[in-house]
Amino acid sequence: MSIGPSVSPSSIFRTLPLNPAGPAESIRDYYDALAPAYDRDRFANSYGRYVDGVERGLLRAWLRGRAPESTVELACGTGRFLDFAGTGVDLSPAMLAQARAKWPARRLVLADAASTGLATGGFGAVICFHLLMHLDPSTCRAVFAEAARLVAPGGSFVFDIPSSPRRRLSKRPPSGWHGDNAASLDDVRRWAGEAWRLKRWRGIVAMPIHRIPQRWRGRLAGVDAWMGRTPLGRWSSYYVCEMERR
Repeated sequence: MSIGPSVSPSSIFRTLPLNPAGPAESIRDYYDALAPAYDRDRFANSYGRYVDGVERGLLRAWLRGRAPESTVELACGTGRFLDFAGTGVDLSPAMLAQARAKWPARRLVLADAASTGLATGGFGAVICFHLLMHLDPSTCRAVFAEAARLVAPGGSFVFDIPSSPRRRLSKRPPSGWHGDNAASLDDVRRWAGEAWRLKRWRGIVAMPIHRIPQRWRGRLAGVDAWMGRTPLGRWSSYYVCEMERR
């Protein structure tokens, strides 16, 4: 399905019925439809550019010293972070086609993030962004278990999840599945089980930086980053976490 430039991602979601085969198929159908315009619609605006910059900064810091060949990205989508990962996994054929056009030398695998079929212990790090927000807690636990299978002890799992304390303040209405999941740090630890320990985390987007005039953004982005490193970060919009494999 092709998306015209005037159609927003949220309106596309409203036109897509839930797939009776299950949530995974609903997610696949949604992103198959969105793929041709995904980069433009999600990351060519001020909010998308800001979030992308923050996430990239954390990945550069937390994956420092790890070669892309030792990292796999679950839910790699159109390949936004494949400069950090030599292997990408996604459930959407259309999203993988976009990734392949940008990263023809990368290994791209059509699979569920909870069951990739990749070699056990074959990687030093797993990254996964903008996926767990769409999954129920039991499926999140399955993704954590698959990440644990993929990396050796001492390896990393870096991911994002909306903050449930912030979500309660905003009173966001449920959509059916899209972006409905959120978590506290205690929830993250429960999903991780004994295989992982929470090494570090940051709160991101505590303030609506993208809505602030450009001339003030640089200074306030520093304040937002500082808040994310303090206990106030628990009320940021998202957490980015790094787990360490036990």
